[in-house]
Amino acid sequence: MPLLCERCKREVYRVEVCNYCGRKIGVECVKSSQRASKISRLVICKDDWSNIKKRTIYKNKGAKATATAQETA
Repeated sequence: MPLLCERCKREVYRVEVCNYCGRKIGVECVKSSQRASKISRLVICKDDWSNIKKRTIYKNKGAKATATAQETA
C-alpha cells in the first residue's frame, strides 16, 4: 500500500519522519540521515537542510551521538 510523501506529495513505499519539521517524507526527499545510536536514527529533509540553524543542530547532534557511543565502547 503506497503512502504519500508530505513534502513532494508523491506515492512512496517507505516513509521516514524528519526530526526537525515532523513531516513524513519519502526516501527521495531525505537530504541526510545518520545513526544516533543503535536504535535511533536522525533524518533531515531537503527543506530543513537549507535552514542553517537546523543544519547545525543536526550536525552537532550527530557528532555528540558518535562521541558518546565511542566512549561507552
